Amino acid sequence: MNANNKVNVMVMAVGSPLGQSILKAVKLSSYVDNLYAADISERAAGLHFENVQPVILPLVKENSYFDELTDLIERNDIKVIFPTISVEHEFFAKYASYFHERKIDIVSCGSSVFEICNDKYESMQYLRLNGIAAPATVLGCEHDAIEEFITRYGFPLVIKPRNGASSNDVFVIKSKDRLLALLDAYPRDYFVVQEYLEDPKDYTAGVYVSSSGDFNDVIIFERDLKFGLSYSGKIIIDENIKKYCLSIANALKSTYSINIQFKMMAGQPYCYEINPRLSSTTSIRAHFGFNEPDMIIRDIIGINLLREQKPAQAGMFMRYWEEIYQEEN
Repeated sequence: MNANNKVNVMVMAVGSPLGQSILKAVKLSSYVDNLYAADISERAAGLHFENVQPVILPLVKENSYFDELTDLIERNDIKVIFPTISVEHEFFAKYASYFHERKIDIVSCGSSVFEICNDKYESMQYLRLNGIAAPATVLGCEHDAIEEFITRYGFPLVIKPRNGASSNDVFVIKSKDRLLALLDAYPRDYFVVQEYLEDPKDYTAGVYVSSSGDFNDVIIFERDLKFGLSYSGKIIIDENIKKYCLSIANALKSTYSINIQFKMMAGQPYCYEINPRLSSTTSIRAHFGFNEPDMIIRDIIGINLLREQKPAQAGMFMRYWEEIYQEEN
């Protein structure tokens, strides 16, 4: 660590909306010395952001990945790394002891939290077993359980991949014929079947818990979903929802950031998905004073987590496309 309490930081997969969102938030931190942006493609937009050092890495599955990555980290004295996509989190979990021995902090949840949250069936079962409101969920391969589920909850219902992201292959089903047709069109262990939550509104919350557990906070958005992302939304201030979100973090014993997606039923939040990582709304939260990457970096280097900027109590966001151009002569 530098004498001025600044560290060199790397954000990965900056061709993705999530990587770019994290990168934007990290750029706002006062505790970053040199910022490295990594991706497998030179056409990743995040490589071309101002005041970042671009890095091209091979695919994680390539034999050269470990050597190229660790050489880069050592040469540039990188001390904090933000993985983005699942395969990166899995890689760093596999080599956790290597990076820990070298005092390199990987911003990733513990393996147990990742395993629970990344499984849409196990995570809902875990919440319900801990007395936390969540929709009933069964496995798509359990024929008898599905019949009982239909009898109890009827239609519509939701099917989604047991392991998945970005709203891919998520369907609202209104008939048994349609349900069976979709279940039969994929491997039967691919889907979970979930109780349909009728609230037309959708919510996302960022939950931050410090490594010591003595600091926590929550930011909540009501949002519109398009293209698998939070496309627009507004800040929600609600102490009961905040307590509900913290109860999930406490049950998981998570530290740093998790992202909770939920709906409201009769005034009660029902979490239908937990992402054990930072969110694609990270940069939006940072704009409104809830900068999770900055809080994580300060936590790592031992700077007091008393907030430097009070989160906004009201506000809304709207997303739009923007281009980066590199012209060649």
